[in-house]
Amino acid sequence: MMENIRIILVKIQKIRKGRFVDAEPLFSPNGVALPVLRNVPVALFGDSKDHIDWNIKEGDIMPYFILTFDISSYISQGSHDVMDSNRRNNLNNGFILPFTIPNATESLEFPSDIRIIGDRLEEGNIDLKGNSSQKGNVEITGDTTQKGNTTQTGNISSTGTVSATEDVKAGDKSLKNHKHSGVAKGNDTSGGVV
Repeated sequence: MMENIRIILVKIQKIRKGRFVDAEPLFSPNGVALPVLRNVPVALFGDSKDHIDWNIKEGDIMPYFILTFDISSYISQGSHDVMDSNRRNNLNNGFILPFTIPNATESLEFPSDIRIIGDRLEEGNIDLKGNSSQKGNVEITGDTTQKGNTTQTGNISSTGTVSATEDVKAGDKSLKNHKHSGVAKGNDTSGGVV
């Protein structure tokens, strides 16, 4: 029977360390429930250094790919040796792709654009071409280099020093080349900027 099975749906039962999970097969050949699959690897999109990854949760329904040939030595030890096991289409020899399979009761629709929904952690350099629109608060830790003009609507609050290599203007008044009214010698307070 297993010779004809390549992909089945499973329910994630337990999350384990190292991107392994326990999964319950949602398939009962001839009415006989299949055993829970232990320590099943969950695939990455990319390699161990550069990849796209996201969280999966207990109860998620995902596809389980049953391999024709045994890769248990690779999964357990990272061995690239020739797989010479005589096991074929063994139910415990496979991996999960982290796709959640939707159903009609969830009323999910295709979006009109590419959407990423949920919390994100991005590591590495980002090269963005095109316009970017941000709604909500932005918190930046680290230095920021800005090239080009910046238009600010709203107030600016700084707890440190603000430096300018050229000039700072408020309206048509130059901080570098302005004059004061009511200037007098000594320590008297001068008038406002003119």
